[in-house]
Amino acid sequence: MTIFRHLRFLFGGLPSDSGAAETTTNLAKTVSTCINGMDLRALSACLVAVVCSSEQPPLRPLGSPSGDGAAIILKSVLERATEILSDPHAAGNCSRPNRALWQASFDEFFGLLTKYCLSKYETIVQTIFTQPQQSTEVIGSEATKAIHREMPVELLRASLPHTDERQRKLLSDFAQRSMPISGLNAHGGGGGQMNSESVRG
Repeated sequence: MTIFRHLRFLFGGLPSDSGAAETTTNLAKTVSTCINGMDLRALSACLVAVVCSSEQPPLRPLGSPSGDGAAIILKSVLERATEILSDPHAAGNCSRPNRALWQASFDEFFGLLTKYCLSKYETIVQTIFTQPQQSTEVIGSEATKAIHREMPVELLRASLPHTDERQRKLLSDFAQRSMPISGLNAHGGGGGQMNSESVRG
């Protein structure tokens, strides 16, 4: 669980040295492989370690030039849990206490993830609107590029199977708010419709 408590220390940035960068990438892949053999209780402990850490995990999208090791690992946790909960032969692994523990752990992680996304979105909007006045089309294009570059869409997607109705509505509302096509509603950008397909996959 030490790795999950120190995701920012381990994966906060990709080292400039190619050898160190490769080591960091390989560590993420190794941890991800180990996760594929974990049971639901162990997966719950992983998320608890992340949530209880004093360090904000680097929740970047996959392929981020700043490093995506933490996202790879957390995505593996979510997908492994989906696999277990969808397996009709994993009854022992999916006892009621284990399911309850997983759901409680996930709910806390989901809160952390959505809080991060909302904060990141507000930063993107503020950055765009401090630039010289631009057309609605340019604003929408810049916002869309920034959101795809900064938002951990893969983690949001991997979270979907574990969300309840309230959490899905929160995701839907956020997707509509943060996927501009012709402008940003919050700033009077012409009321353009938002597209939530990027989250739903």
